[in-house]
Amino acid sequence: MNNKWVQLLLELDIPFYVYKLNKGDSIISKYKHKNSSAAIILYGTVYVLKTFTNGEAICVALLNYNNIIDFNFSTLDKDYVYYKIIALEETYLINFYWLDFIFIFNHLPIAIKIFNLFRNTLKKYEMISYVISHKSIRYRVIQLFVLLCQEFGCINNNFIKIPFEISQVTISNMIGSNTITVNKIMRDLINQFLIKYIVKKKILICYFTLFTYLRKNKIN
Repeated sequence: MNNKWVQLLLELDIPFYVYKLNKGDSIISKYKHKNSSAAIILYGTVYVLKTFTNGEAICVALLNYNNIIDFNFSTLDKDYVYYKIIALEETYLINFYWLDFIFIFNHLPIAIKIFNLFRNTLKKYEMISYVISHKSIRYRVIQLFVLLCQEFGCINNNFIKIPFEISQVTISNMIGSNTITVNKIMRDLINQFLIKYIVKKKILICYFTLFTYLRKNKIN
């Protein structure tokens, strides 16, 4: 676990605390007018669900090391939604309050660091938005796998392995579908030797042929 942020906040005398999320643990966040806080991911991977009062939910981000979570996500729909941050693997977050940070914002080096975190985090939001923007659930599944490979994959001779467990329920939540549809799509991809999925261990392996398939096929 990288502790450079711990050292930096200590040097600047900014109060903080570090907490651990085990795989599957979650944080529920609703808009607060006062004492808004943020957290930087020191280690691990989480995904963020935006959940509406009618029970519908969409994945808005897939975040990992050095991304920042602003717990006051939005004020526009604050009365109708809440956000759920779910750990895909063991994750460590360092939490601080914006009010404490504002007092030292004229400290240029840390201001630049925080700005860069926001810029990199915004890219992660854009990536998951691209995945769920497609009407085709099949295309969403494949694009999610490509994103997982790109951001987290461990390359082997002829495949890329995702280094943490990911269940079909999680995949369904992230793309806005159901497990029956996802299971059907994954079985088809497995039969075409494009991916391998070990159900008991929830291990996903994507073969390089998946990327060739994606280039050659327009999925409706």
